[in-house]
Amino acid sequence: MAELHVVGALRNKRAELAGVVSQLEKQVAQQRMNLTHLDATMRLFDPQVRPNEIRPKQQRERSAWFRSGECLRLIYDELRDATQPMTTRDLAERIMRVKVMPTTDDRRRELVQKTLLGSLNRAKETIVRVETAGVVSWRLV
Repeated sequence: MAELHVVGALRNKRAELAGVVSQLEKQVAQQRMNLTHLDATMRLFDPQVRPNEIRPKQQRERSAWFRSGECLRLIYDELRDATQPMTTRDLAERIMRVKVMPTTDDRRRELVQKTLLGSLNRAKETIVRVETAGVVSWRLV
C-alpha cells in the first residue's frame, strides 16, 4: 500500500520541478526571440554578416571561494615569491592557507586545484607550464 505522505510529497516536488521547467522554457523562447531580433539588427548594418558563425560565449560558474579576479591575483602573488616553478597542488595549498581554508580536506583541495587550473590555463601570456619528469609546474614568464 502506498504511503500517502510520501506520494503527496513526491507530487509536490514534481509540481515544483514542472514549474521550473516551464519557466526555463519561457526564458529560452524569449532569448531565442532576442537573438532573432539582434541578428536582424546586425543585418541592417552589415548585410553580409553571418550570425550563426559567431561562437557563443561560455558562461562560467562563479567560484564560492574567490571574488572576481582574486584567484589569478593570488596565483601571481604566490608565483612571484616562488624561487622555482610550483605544482598546482603546492599553489592550491598555499592559496588555501592565505584564504584560511583547511588544507586537510582532500576533496576541497581538489576542487580548489581545478579552479586554479582554469585560471592558470587562461593566463597563457603571463604564466607558463613547465613539465619536468612528468610533473607539471607553473612559473611566471
